[in-house]
Amino acid sequence: MLISTAAVRALADAGVTLIPRGPDVVELIHDGSRAVLPVVSSARPLGPRDIAALISRDREPYLVVVPAASPTVRRAIEEAGWSWLVDTGQEIVAALRIGRRRIDLPAPTVAGRPTRPGPVPWGTFTLVRRLVQIPHATQRQLAALSGVSQPRVSQALRALADKGLVQRTSAGWAIRDLDEALRWWLATYPGPGGISTYWYGLGTPIDQVQRAVSTFATTYRSGIAVSGDVAADLLAPWRTPARAVLYARTGIDLPDAGYVPTGAEEATLEFTVPKDPGLWPDPAAPPAKGSGLPLADPLQILWDVRRSPGADSDDAVQHLWDELRRRHHERRQAA
Repeated sequence: MLISTAAVRALADAGVTLIPRGPDVVELIHDGSRAVLPVVSSARPLGPRDIAALISRDREPYLVVVPAASPTVRRAIEEAGWSWLVDTGQEIVAALRIGRRRIDLPAPTVAGRPTRPGPVPWGTFTLVRRLVQIPHATQRQLAALSGVSQPRVSQALRALADKGLVQRTSAGWAIRDLDEALRWWLATYPGPGGISTYWYGLGTPIDQVQRAVSTFATTYRSGIAVSGDVAADLLAPWRTPARAVLYARTGIDLPDAGYVPTGAEEATLEFTVPKDPGLWPDPAAPPAKGSGLPLADPLQILWDVRRSPGADSDDAVQHLWDELRRRHHERRQAA
């Protein structure tokens, strides 16, 4: 994730509202002033030469997000009129340029050590998504369905086969054991990436999703996906949804729709502009029956339900798990 939940909460505590405008673009709002900033995020600290190269490449203001920054680096970023945010995982410090205002976030006293995650294999996760949805497919079909090159598909399938998750059949590649694939998914999937924000609004979670979706122009409806409790309730009704989860390819002005920014614990709506290209619904799939809402990929819904608030989230996961197993079995029987 480019900007962590803790960082978004720290910004909100400082009176700064963050609205994602893309997977790597944010709008910062403070006391009527606004700034739309592309985000440069690095898992390692950047040196003065790195910053100089960035500034020479693009003169437009950026927000630089790093796990650590020396005084020299901070000064170079500020002199260019850019903004910076240091997030170690345990402390957050920032100097933001929003219009003519400078907003500083002070550092807590606890120090932390940054982590250095590697690149996320989105293509592999997308392949598993597609194979859960269809009985079997050739490498060429999977490349078209996943937006991944055939050589990369071949490489990923070999790795998944080594884990015992997929197998080659006479009709193509298929999931070997759905339960094992779902266990692997929940244990391995790192989340959608991108930028997440948390909001509080009135009404039931499904009312809130419908209200938020209605703010998108018709031309953007293909770039929206509903997940979490609301989507699970539409797929396999079992419990009253606790929180709405909405993914979109571009940000919207949720304050204009009656929402106020809040922390993750109090949120009634989680809004994310994700990095993961595989979570979107199949364009040919009909919207959820009775709601007209486009649902995210089922594995994304399962992942979001698992982290939803409530003591019975594990039971909710199992109920949706059983429904996915039933649908998978029906598709294999019909093939």
